[in-house]
Amino acid sequence: MGGDRPGSGDERRADRQDEPPRLWPLIVTTGTVTVLAVTGVLPRWPGLAHLVAMPPIDLYTDLRLLLTRAPSVPWFAAGLVGAVAVRVGVLALMLGGLTWRRLRLAATIYLAVLPVLLLAAEVTYIAAAVLYSRLFWPGVGVLALVAAIVAPMPWQGSTRLRSAWRRSWRTGLRVWVTIPYVVLLVGVGVLAERYPALTVATVPVSGLLTATAIRLLSRPAPAYPRLRLVAATAAFLVATMVFIATRTVRPTDPAPPRAGSILLMSGINSASGRGTIFGTRTDVLGYTCAQTFYFSYAGTGDGQPQGRATCPIRTGAPYQRSDTQRPFAEQVETFADQVRDLPRPLVVASHSHAVWVAWAALTTDATDRVDTLILIGPFPDSPAHYLPAGRNGPGRVGSDLLRLLVPISDWVDFHFEPDAPAARELLAPANGGAAVLRTSLPPRVRSLAVTSATDLPLMPDGWRLPVTRNACPIREAHPYLPDTPAFYHEVDRFLAGRPGLTCPPWRTWGRPMALPFGVPATG
Repeated sequence: MGGDRPGSGDERRADRQDEPPRLWPLIVTTGTVTVLAVTGVLPRWPGLAHLVAMPPIDLYTDLRLLLTRAPSVPWFAAGLVGAVAVRVGVLALMLGGLTWRRLRLAATIYLAVLPVLLLAAEVTYIAAAVLYSRLFWPGVGVLALVAAIVAPMPWQGSTRLRSAWRRSWRTGLRVWVTIPYVVLLVGVGVLAERYPALTVATVPVSGLLTATAIRLLSRPAPAYPRLRLVAATAAFLVATMVFIATRTVRPTDPAPPRAGSILLMSGINSASGRGTIFGTRTDVLGYTCAQTFYFSYAGTGDGQPQGRATCPIRTGAPYQRSDTQRPFAEQVETFADQVRDLPRPLVVASHSHAVWVAWAALTTDATDRVDTLILIGPFPDSPAHYLPAGRNGPGRVGSDLLRLLVPISDWVDFHFEPDAPAARELLAPANGGAAVLRTSLPPRVRSLAVTSATDLPLMPDGWRLPVTRNACPIREAHPYLPDTPAFYHEVDRFLAGRPGLTCPPWRTWGRPMALPFGVPATG
């Protein structure tokens, strides 16, 4: 007696989900989010529309809000349980109703991605709090990968996770739907970033996009679905290679000799002879080694280990990472001491954290010995805060996880001490570093800001500073800015009094596209 095992046909029939998705739960969710945004319960930031995006982007957005808004661990736990319960219930209702099989599928999908999305959301929060974009981009990349895999799965006509995944893979992950959907969702975020008054209005637009994508995902796949996936993957790889290849900038010829001297200032967590700016070729900018000096966070002295520096370090005391975390006022004072006797006209090139040190010294009248200030990798604002250890308040869990996870930043060559004096003063409070830049530089000081294009998503209020010239953002990672051909081109032209390089409009497009995938301001 052949045929199926008893009950196997019933199981396969129960596994099938032939009816189209119900959209009314999404409509209710969209209306609720809109009302909560209008009444001020939810923050109005460009990522608001992601609350009604497809799974798992919706849960990722819940986590971003909880990490930055929950005032205590119990509140975070309650919010997390509530968010998952609501997401599971809404997804089950959209799949056809609150049956055990549908609830199981929805719960399995969300719970399976929860740890990964929590890590991604926390990494983007840490990046915003400590101003380090090399953490932001991996977080967004993880979200993109998870979304590409998970977004098509619930709509494959199956109530079992394994068969839903198999069907999704066999149909090429439905890239002909998910890719246009993500592109349009990014466009909605750009609209909210460019026109803040329309932020709430983007929520129903996002809901409409999600409803349309869900309907398309639930339809039969077109011909050759895996070929479409291969084509999409190939296009992505080609675009990536083109992006990397077009970053190349031709080296600049050495500039004619210049009078005076130049002082190079490395950033936080550097050490004597260790930091990208020590490798800056000042000869390309017109200065000999006799005219080149290096700042020391340990104060004045008779010289430091040369390390990777292109010139001997004849002044300053040897310093270590811990010296860069000294109280900020002490850093400003030691800067004034070290520029006192340097030959004029004096150019100061300050990288990252050193931007605040040099700026504060010039705007508090600690020194008047600087003629030109080059700001390398500055951050105009820092809207995300983190709390002291164990203290309740908005962002409590995000702050606790920051202390737990920040050692992973060592993997990308960034050692951070969240409770060191300088970090507590400048990074722990929202806009702590930005407060330093609110006082205008003296008119006699010429100033140039050279920003990394990869840092732009951490600048929600814009990237331009009140300086003589804002150079076009350079397509180079923040740590490596001071030793790139584009940097030498911009600085040399500025010192020579020539116009800056032409800035293509697309150079800053990444900022409004990526900002909605970060965290809302916490201060």
